[in-house]
Amino acid sequence: MPELIDITALLAFNLAIMGALVSPGPALLAMLRTALGAGRRAGFLCGLGLAFGATLWSLLAVLGLSAIFAVAPWAFVALKIAGGLYLAWFAFMLWRQADRPAQADLPGGLSGFRLGLVTNLANPKAVVFIAAIFTTVFPAMPTGAEAVLVVLNHLALEILFYSLLTVGLGIAAVRIVYLKCKALFDRAAAALLGVMALRIAT
Repeated sequence: MPELIDITALLAFNLAIMGALVSPGPALLAMLRTALGAGRRAGFLCGLGLAFGATLWSLLAVLGLSAIFAVAPWAFVALKIAGGLYLAWFAFMLWRQADRPAQADLPGGLSGFRLGLVTNLANPKAVVFIAAIFTTVFPAMPTGAEAVLVVLNHLALEILFYSLLTVGLGIAAVRIVYLKCKALFDRAAAALLGVMALRIAT
């Protein structure tokens, strides 16, 4: 019986995804702020939204969205501008609300999930990055059952990462430090998001 998936390629894919997860970016900033400001439940829901958003890009990469962008570059440009505008708005709101108490302006419940989902969907470069991973680590673009396994593996990896991160950020000492320095942290995060928005849009 032939092997359903190349295990070596799958491990390389997971390592590349983990590298992206731990690197500073809009997703990690949204997760940090939500988990530290609103607690583990809101942080987990935000992480769940981030996981589904990233996995959707992975699914679209498998379905050939990167090829569509190559044929119609204007579609990618439009998506980049929309993503940049969202991140700029998020940065503005973050800066404006920096002095508010954490519980007053952080998303809770389903809003945490929406924040995570929209944050990752607002970064169209993710589909190019993920498509590059696919074309680099797999001998051929996964199809059929192999593609389903890779996408589900990606979702599981994202959920595991954000779950562990939520648990770590729920430690009382970490949260106390964040709440004391909330305004400084929020303004630094807003400035970083503003720079990212410009880079994505340009």
